[in-house]
Amino acid sequence: MKAIIAGCSFSVLLILLTAGAFKVEGQGKTLNPASQVALNAQGQQSGQFNAPDLTVNYTCVRTGSDMQLTGNVQFGMTIQANYAVVQTFQLGLALADAQGNVLGEQGVTTAYDNNVGDTINFSTSVVVPAQTASMAFTYTGQAYASGSGGGPDPTNFSFYPFTD
Repeated sequence: MKAIIAGCSFSVLLILLTAGAFKVEGQGKTLNPASQVALNAQGQQSGQFNAPDLTVNYTCVRTGSDMQLTGNVQFGMTIQANYAVVQTFQLGLALADAQGNVLGEQGVTTAYDNNVGDTINFSTSVVVPAQTASMAFTYTGQAYASGSGGGPDPTNFSFYPFTD
């Protein structure tokens, strides 16, 4: 009996930890129109998202309520010129309806201890709600001037394309 309870407790903990990894920052908000990428109802599309800190090159293949998202992240010249290491990095994807109302957000990739010149590749499956018309990338990271965790104070960088 104790083994069953322990197994259930572990399963519940695993579900809670997984849910926390895909926290919805934009729930109840709308996407900034300048940040939105219109999604095709079906099929493949490719593009590039340029932000102050990085560039995301992506391809998505949408089939019904599923989308395969692949691509890579390259840190921009501002990060590359001033820092040596990106110690933590998280890329997310927000999905919205035709009015820009956020329907949900999912983590795309997480990376640790990357040189600023590294390319971070990603490939993930995304569940797409029926009303989804657009998407937008989100990110957060922390960079250091020299070494992993060494050197001067780190800088935090992020991008959240949400309005209230």
